[in-house]
Amino acid sequence: MRSHKRLFFLFVLTLLAVAACGGSSRYQGMDPETLFRLATGEYAENEFGNAAETVDRILLFYADWVRLADARMLLADVRYAEGDYLTARTEYQRFLDRYGGHRDAVIAAMGVCRSLAALSPDMPRDQVFTRDAITVCRNVLLDYQGTAQALEAAELATRMRLKLAEKEYLIADFYFRRKLYDSAIKYYEFVANLYAETEFAPKSLAGIYYANVAISYEDEAEAARKRLLEGYPESPEAAAIRTSGSGY
Repeated sequence: MRSHKRLFFLFVLTLLAVAACGGSSRYQGMDPETLFRLATGEYAENEFGNAAETVDRILLFYADWVRLADARMLLADVRYAEGDYLTARTEYQRFLDRYGGHRDAVIAAMGVCRSLAALSPDMPRDQVFTRDAITVCRNVLLDYQGTAQALEAAELATRMRLKLAEKEYLIADFYFRRKLYDSAIKYYEFVANLYAETEFAPKSLAGIYYANVAISYEDEAEAARKRLLEGYPESPEAAAIRTSGSGY
């Protein structure tokens, strides 16, 4: 019995050795520079699985290579390109944690921003990634002013804020359509105050106006009407209220 166990153990070791040799055969005789060129070519050809495997070999077997930062950046780019945004975010952040002073730190920071924006879900799902994207992208804007990445980060942050404004507006509209006017007004006010630069601000002020008209709060309705006409005079909502008159 003991000899059988020993033979089985040797058989398993042999299989593992054969598998290991077979898995590394395409890398036979390659130094880290050659591996990196191979991974770069695979990435360019959209062979993301192969590219990731090749970079992983560099990171595993050549931890003291002088261009290890480049390899880690390439791995992050590969993960982003294949749509694995959660892993890409982790890899870009790992690059920043280890090579904060590297010339490509701004690219890695933008990679985190892009990854979080890509993770931002459609409505009405929870928008945690959207909020994280706003924070990170704003940090890129502040930390790397004057760069192309800063401009892109600002655009992404704006887009994410627009998404959050839409979410809160839809909640307000949900309450309004069910004639729960007090709750609707609360959410409309939130949008009008916190997302004043978005298209949902004049929509929300109009919502506040109509909700207060519905419950006969004339002073509050007039205040909302005035805010809309003065703050967003060119908006479709302002034009609609001008056409409809006071509404009383």
